[in-house]
Amino acid sequence: MNVRFDQGGKRGSFKGPVTLATFGSEQYVWINDGQNSHADPDHPPVATTIPGGPQATYTLPKASITVLRGKVEGIAK
Repeated sequence: MNVRFDQGGKRGSFKGPVTLATFGSEQYVWINDGQNSHADPDHPPVATTIPGGPQATYTLPKASITVLRGKVEGIAK
């Protein structure tokens, strides 16, 4: 997945390191209980840091919530 920011006709992208905090299927177990089935946290979220940039690609794990955090270049604050 590529991430691009658009603000008032200006485009931006992450610059420098990007931190990904992921809570995915590796961090929980599924409790199978019919209509009451649910995910049960089993481990804390996993954080990794990777390079940003306009051509950077981010791979998100299946069945996850992932937060990307970094500095954005090219648009106003």
